[in-house]
Amino acid sequence: MSLLDYFHPLSALKRQRENFKIKDSLVSSLVEPTSAPLPELNALCSEQSYVVLDIETTGFDPVEDEILSMGWVVIKNQQIDLANSQHVYIKHFDKVKPESAVINHITPQMLANGVSLHEAMSYFFTHLSDKVLVAHGSVIEAEFINYYAKKYWQLPTLPLLWLDTLCLEKHFATAIDHYSDVDLTLAGTRKRYGLPEYNSHNALVDALGAAELLLAQQKRLSRGSRDSFARLYRLSQRK
Repeated sequence: MSLLDYFHPLSALKRQRENFKIKDSLVSSLVEPTSAPLPELNALCSEQSYVVLDIETTGFDPVEDEILSMGWVVIKNQQIDLANSQHVYIKHFDKVKPESAVINHITPQMLANGVSLHEAMSYFFTHLSDKVLVAHGSVIEAEFINYYAKKYWQLPTLPLLWLDTLCLEKHFATAIDHYSDVDLTLAGTRKRYGLPEYNSHNALVDALGAAELLLAQQKRLSRGSRDSFARLYRLSQRK
């Protein structure tokens, strides 16, 4: 392994996984997502499967705020598998804030028939397996998931394989298009790719929107060059 390969984010994540051990049988759903082999540095984007996640919350602070819903879709063989898409509401009785309800339109009535946060998280983790986890602005999803693991399972930061479509677009906008000021929201980014406009702030709809965006970004990245997953991952880690 060359020095550059050793310091590649994929290699660093591999070392993090090797040091991450789950001893509690109650978190068995996390064993495979945190121990499955990572893509090799010469792997292709088209060889990977992805889970594209979006969460709706009462705010941006995982300590003070709550997850209200989770939605995700699977990309396999460069196609979005809507048959395996999922959308779950989290059962809360008094956690909806007026300011968040105005944005995501989630009401207490919608949450009344939801599942517990533990059920939702365990169900989600079983869908990860050896897939790449994707989100647009993944810092929010990652912070809420990591806080959950820390609060309930006393675990450190989870060594999950994240791609961030917002960070990818930031690279395209600054390094390639030389834009100094560009709309990096999911809706604004999709518009630049000619993707259709969706009603945002629904977890499943936003997950689908991010999945379509990722495929468009992969296509742009591979123009005239190899379809390199290592390159895609490295660029998505730039903040």
